[in-house]
Amino acid sequence: MRQFWRHGYAATSIHDLEAAMELPRQSIYNRFGSKFQLFLQVLDHYEAKMQEDVLEPMLAGPSPRKAVLDLFGRIASEVSEDGIRDGCLTVNTALEVAPHDEKVAARIHNSLTGLEELLLDFVLRGQQTGEIDPMHSPREAASSLLSLFLGLRVLARSRPDEELLTSVAAQAGALMPPPSVKVGAPNSSTDSNA
Repeated sequence: MRQFWRHGYAATSIHDLEAAMELPRQSIYNRFGSKFQLFLQVLDHYEAKMQEDVLEPMLAGPSPRKAVLDLFGRIASEVSEDGIRDGCLTVNTALEVAPHDEKVAARIHNSLTGLEELLLDFVLRGQQTGEIDPMHSPREAASSLLSLFLGLRVLARSRPDEELLTSVAAQAGALMPPPSVKVGAPNSSTDSNA
């Protein structure tokens, strides 16, 4: 997984896979059939790991808005704090392989649709808890958050400037604004003498 993730599908040779997996090529072919079949299994494994390691912990938190902001903040800090420039295997594959292969394109489509639906769920929950302005379209917010996620992942790999990544990540908050305080509302200071 890490070999494909770091170098991409085309740049990963069977020799590279032999070294990474510590297996002779015949064992790789016997077990997986081909480099491409192995790659499909890698994509499935990566999706399951992301679900388990990143998305499920997000669901456990009490604040939907904070969970989404933390996700974007973590992506922005990976490069500056950890020096990680591998990006996201799903996004890397969406750019490199998906345009040329229907099986890969279907997996990427399902993965990104699932992420968009998860973001939609967080926005809806945030609106229900009063963290996110209910006047904003949750579907539009989720679609925009997905686009921001994709852009941030590409920038983290291709232009890893900390200030830029932090600025882009901060836009997630603008896509999920808290409810606005109305002037003259009963709890405002202008009504304290009423």
